[in-house]
This record gives sequence, C-alpha cells and structure tokens, in this order.
Amino acid sequence: MSCQTLIDRANPSDIPAIAAVFTESFKESVLHHCGRLPKPQAMQDVFTLVYEAEPEAALVARNEAGEVVGYCFAPTALPKLWSTAVMGGHIFKWAWRWLTGKYGFGLYPVKVIVLNKLSFLGSSFVPSKSANARILSIAVSEVCRGQGIASKLMNEALIYFSQRKANRVRLEVRPDNAAAIKVYDRMGFYPGGYTTDSQGQWLIMFKEMEQK
Repeated sequence: MSCQTLIDRANPSDIPAIAAVFTESFKESVLHHCGRLPKPQAMQDVFTLVYEAEPEAALVARNEAGEVVGYCFAPTALPKLWSTAVMGGHIFKWAWRWLTGKYGFGLYPVKVIVLNKLSFLGSSFVPSKSANARILSIAVSEVCRGQGIASKLMNEALIYFSQRKANRVRLEVRPDNAAAIKVYDRMGFYPGGYTTDSQGQWLIMFKEMEQK
C-alpha cells in the first residue's frame, strides 16, 4: 500500500489517532506494562499531557484523506512535561480515572510504569547522557511502514530543534531494532550508552546539533 503523506503539526483532535498508532506499534510493550490492552482513554490521556506540555513539538504524518498514519513527539523542554502533569491536574485526573476503572488495569502496571520512568529519568541526569531535546516517541502505522515516513518525521523534528537552538538530541531505541537504528545513524545519531527498564535494554543515541 502506498502512503502519500504530509508532515503537519498535530492538534488536539489528533490525540485518539496518535494513541491508536502507538498502541498498534508498541503492542508488545503495552501488554508487558498493563497485562492487557488498556482502554483507549489511558493512552489518550498520556498523549494529551505530552501534547499540552509543548504543542509545537507534536508532529503527525497525514495520508491523502487527512488521517494520521504516523507521529513524532520532539520536546525541547522535557521538565515542562512534569510540571504540566502536576500543575495541569493531569496526575489527579489519571488517578481518579484509574480508581474508577476507566483505564482497565490494576495496581501492578502502575508500579511497573513508575519504576521504568524513574530509571529513564535517572539516566537523563547523568551529564554524559543528558540532552536538551528528545525524540520522545515516534511511530508509523503498520500499513505505511517502509516508505520513509519516519525519516520525514525525524527531519521535521530536527528542523524544529534547530529553530529552538537545541544543542544535543537524545533518543532511546531497542538494540535489536536494526531498521530504526539505521535511520538514526543516517541522520547523524551515534550510540551513547544504555539504560534499562523491565523489558530489558535500551540503546541511547545522541545527535549534536550545529549552531547557526
């Protein structure tokens, strides 16, 4: 299937489609964390937070019908994510929805997710592994993979980083994801160590941005 796409800034109405692409693309990881596929509201709430923290950093790939077939979140102010979660009331809303069964999973997944995020956060504070810009999440719908859409999203993210005067970009990728690593390598990313979560190892990659 040929997917002619346009890279665009996301808007709030794209969140359900973005969450669906994420769940499709990372189904194994979602099942590992939650034990089952959660209700759509769970992923939608996560991506709503990420979007609200830095709307300009949310990119989507749209097909000819205007449907979202890929996305990339490329924030340059990651600490704002945490402040938005608290000050914007997201954490309290999540807690209420979880307690009232709107997410469809119990306590254990919460523990796993929190521990994994703390592990990632800890590695971000190591000077040699820190960066002021991130490829936080990127995915393309299965029917449109292998057509350069991820590269287009990455290129647009790098333009955004340049506009925001970012010095260094960080991303994480599974070491066995050779296709993604090949894309990142071609764009000037280099290996910079590892971090781990409950599923195993992540390769950390960096790109030094040219200052203009």
